[in-house]
Amino acid sequence: MKGRYFSFLYVLNIAMQALFTLLFDAALFFGVGYLLTTYVGAPSWIYIPLILVGLTVGVISMVRFILSAMAGLERLDRSKKDDK
Repeated sequence: MKGRYFSFLYVLNIAMQALFTLLFDAALFFGVGYLLTTYVGAPSWIYIPLILVGLTVGVISMVRFILSAMAGLERLDRSKKDDK
C-alpha cells in the first residue's frame, strides 16, 4: 500500500509540474503583451498572437517534460525490478 501511495504522489507531481509548465509559458507571453501595450504603445490585438505562441510553446514544453518524466519512471521501475 505504501508503494502505491508514493507512486500516486509521483504521478500527481508530474501532472502538476506539466500543468505549471503550460500555464507559465502562456502567462509569460501574456505579460510580454501587457508590457508591450502599456509601455510601448502596441495595439491591443497583440495579445492574441502572443498568447497563442505562449500556449504553443507551453504545450511543446509540457509534452517534452512528460516524455522525460515517463522515461525516468520507466528507469525507476526497471531498477526496482532488478533489485528484486
